[in-house]
Amino acid sequence: MSATLSAEALDLYRQRRAAGASVKSLAEELGIPWQRLDKALRHGIAGRAALVVEPPPVPEDTGPVEPERAVLPEPALQGPGLLIEKYRPTRLRTIFGQPQIVRRLQAFARAPYPAAFLFTGETGTGKTSAALALAAELGCDLEQKDFGGVQMLASGEQSAEAVRECCARMWLSPMCGSGWKVFILNEAERMHVQAETIWLDRLENIPPKTVVVFTSNHAAKLSPRFRDRCVHLPFQSGAKRLHESARTLLTKVWKAETGKPPRSQIVEQVVTEATVAGQLSFRRAVQLLQAHLPPKRESRRKR
Repeated sequence: MSATLSAEALDLYRQRRAAGASVKSLAEELGIPWQRLDKALRHGIAGRAALVVEPPPVPEDTGPVEPERAVLPEPALQGPGLLIEKYRPTRLRTIFGQPQIVRRLQAFARAPYPAAFLFTGETGTGKTSAALALAAELGCDLEQKDFGGVQMLASGEQSAEAVRECCARMWLSPMCGSGWKVFILNEAERMHVQAETIWLDRLENIPPKTVVVFTSNHAAKLSPRFRDRCVHLPFQSGAKRLHESARTLLTKVWKAETGKPPRSQIVEQVVTEATVAGQLSFRRAVQLLQAHLPPKRESRRKR
């Protein structure tokens, strides 16, 4: 849940800052971007109101995960098609295998503020889906895409010019939705060095009602300065941790497609095939499951 930092408590943090504590370490203690705390320390809290702070980012190793509570979303597509697109999560509660991430983002969505997130982890763990689900929770219209407040920038498009254009669009209001804007930039580690330099400056002054989500499969390739400007959320990918979540997801997809539960041997086989070097990909698992589904019988036409 969200917590508040009163003006009196802020004075104590100001004293600790004067005593030599870094803004970064204090912000990490509170679980907020260091830019927000730095601004509050320098300018105070308007009207002596409480500063809303969120829970700290999820650490790399959070211990055993809770039992899976995610629900399968309503199919985005009707009839045959790629299952990975048909059952792509549309809300945070429909994301499997990442309960700590879901709770963190749900808390943020209840009291949002301009921020930059860095979603890291292996491919197929739900980073882009979580970004889109967060946009939906903030009231963006996913179907309207750019006009609904959601804009995506692929890894191959992250040149300096493209980033400048993206930053300029952040100051525009979407035609549909709640007014919140979510910019999703996938595979951030592949951006041009000049593009990263531009982000270092722009992320210090994110426009109102704007959230930027960077995803990365190799966060170590990003500079420490860049990572420090984002709220880091690591997605779990270890097969041992995600095994039961994957079984639950595959079972629900099979039942949704066939109306019957699958044989446990099939689910276990798919989970095994979807695991590479100890890392489990939900995307790969759902794609592999599709090959095992029995063909659907076409309904006979009435004569």
